[in-house]
Amino acid sequence: MKLKLLTLFVMMGLVLSACGGAEESKPAPASEPAPSGESQPQTGGGTVTLIIPEEPANLNYFLADAAIVRQVAEATSMTGLATIDENGDFIPVLAEELPTVENGGMSEDYLTVTWKLKPNLKWSDGEPLTSDDIRFTIEVLSNPNSGALVGTTGFDLITSVETPDDQTAILTYSSPYPGYLDQFSYGLFPRHATGEPADMMNWAWNRNPVSAGPFVLSEWVSGESITMVRNPNYFEEGKPYLDSLVFRVVPEPAAQTAMMMNGEAQIHLWPGETPEEYDALLKGKAHYATVPGIWNMAIDFNLSAPFDGDPTASAPHPILGDLRVRQAIASAIDYDTLINDVTSGITSESTNPFAYGWYKCDLPRPFPYNVEKANQLLEEAGWVMGDDGIRVAKGALYAKDGTRLSLELQGYTAFDPLQRTEEFIVENLKAVGIEARIQNYDFSIIFGTFEDNSPRAVGDFDMLIFDRGFTTEPQSYNFDAYHSSRIPTAENPTGGNYFRWVNPTVDSALETAGSSFDIEVRKEAYCKVAEQVTKDLPQVYLYVFLDGYGYADNLEGYVPSTWGSMSWGAQNWKYK
Repeated sequence: MKLKLLTLFVMMGLVLSACGGAEESKPAPASEPAPSGESQPQTGGGTVTLIIPEEPANLNYFLADAAIVRQVAEATSMTGLATIDENGDFIPVLAEELPTVENGGMSEDYLTVTWKLKPNLKWSDGEPLTSDDIRFTIEVLSNPNSGALVGTTGFDLITSVETPDDQTAILTYSSPYPGYLDQFSYGLFPRHATGEPADMMNWAWNRNPVSAGPFVLSEWVSGESITMVRNPNYFEEGKPYLDSLVFRVVPEPAAQTAMMMNGEAQIHLWPGETPEEYDALLKGKAHYATVPGIWNMAIDFNLSAPFDGDPTASAPHPILGDLRVRQAIASAIDYDTLINDVTSGITSESTNPFAYGWYKCDLPRPFPYNVEKANQLLEEAGWVMGDDGIRVAKGALYAKDGTRLSLELQGYTAFDPLQRTEEFIVENLKAVGIEARIQNYDFSIIFGTFEDNSPRAVGDFDMLIFDRGFTTEPQSYNFDAYHSSRIPTAENPTGGNYFRWVNPTVDSALETAGSSFDIEVRKEAYCKVAEQVTKDLPQVYLYVFLDGYGYADNLEGYVPSTWGSMSWGAQNWKYK
């Protein structure tokens, strides 16, 4: 993130403007957190302040409309039966062990899974955490009316749940589900403190969760900060070490860096400078840590007609419905310059959805940068150059003659690398006669719901550009993103196939990947999906981020993880 280095005086002014007053919302009683900054105690206790660029809509991971939700929720409500450690391995959390065939936790036919909870677990309000809460979580995430946006794949395969005692839940599946560990890695719901499964979107719990995590919400000041204090009933004795966490909402990158420089914050999500710039500016105070990231940036194409009142795939997009136009857009982008100069130091090449992990697919870029090829494809597709340098339709496949080759490129706000990427792509496309108009929205709009009339959900967009990622268990995300049954409609409002892409080969491959426990079979299936993405081009992949966090030199136990968030492992943090 190649911002100019600013003087301390200028950044101090930005801090004052970025941290102004805000309307207070939904406060809860709490003990007074210890002051943050350079006066922190050197051992035990204290407060860590974390900088986030935008406020999350809620703290319910399963309703997450953007990555910012997880950055905050992982410190409190995202504590489940298992988690993924910094090495990419599943490890037990609330469960005594991971159920396998070898330890008797899974049947030989893979259809029965037995979870055993650690003894004497409690929710943050002191109520017992039991196997009935596992049952309730399944009731919620298998309910088609719950409104869950992520993490629901495989729950419809659970045909019965037995709870012979408070520590044991025995799950029976209709068919083997290899993602069974991942299903319970993002938190459990307390039956006594939530509501009806079909009403999850309206639970008060979403913004003030009773949880099993290391911290519990104390105060939420809208637009300004979210404060959490130590969970007195956390299951790891002696943890968390800190008294409290404060997530400060600071949209301006320079103001964020100034807070780190002045000791007003200890953890910085997605710093605005390159690692080299950051380390030079904050030498002796903080440094920039990078890990291989999961955030994979791509341009998504709408293959269906927008603004026709029909969210299905029945009518083709007048411009993007022609594969040759999508191929031309892919050919017009200078990927090397984008990676090496525009996003210098924070990205590496990506050509398909499976850019990391055990399922990584090494595929060549199907349409490398070639302006001549882009122009040729557009001419063949019936788009001729207009007097102002923008092409118009003349014999195009779906567009009326005279239609201007003009498309809107939608992204999200408050992220400088995305803004610079958009601006670069606009110039690339203009060079071959394509007009691209940038329209950035808040997370809540671009990643909103069908009921909220979010453009991507209802199909009223041309091109989207955003980064997406998934864990060591990729089935849930990819089935939702690519299977033809997941096209969002009024009848299927939570579907994630925003391209409106229908490809039987992809459907079959995803079904294979979701039913086999053979990792090589699964990888082959995912790479078949990737091959079809590069062939049909419902999207064009640009690069994958290195995950970047700034953190204070006097903070101990902070372990950046490819598979976690900025608050992953918060129970282990303390001051040196």
